[in-house]
Amino acid sequence: MTSMDHADGHPTQPEIIHPAVVRLAEGTAVVRRVMAGRPELVAQALLGGATPEQVAAATGLDLIELRTAIGRWATRLRQEGRLTEQGFIDLVNVVFGPAG
Repeated sequence: MTSMDHADGHPTQPEIIHPAVVRLAEGTAVVRRVMAGRPELVAQALLGGATPEQVAAATGLDLIELRTAIGRWATRLRQEGRLTEQGFIDLVNVVFGPAG
């Protein structure tokens, strides 16, 4: 019995994958790459002068969703060392307004 045989000893046929499934998998891989970089890109945009409204429109989020996401992302970026403490403070201030 080879790796190409069923348990019953009959040879298996090569699996045919529908082209639409292949396209879906490729698209999913692209979306995953984009989403993985999204927190850092959002932070860069906001710290670089983009308004929360502009970033929300570009990401397809409303302002409440963007603020919620930034609350998570800023903390994660800071913990991972991809955002300085001052960058974290500045980002939070841009999105939520200065504390006080």
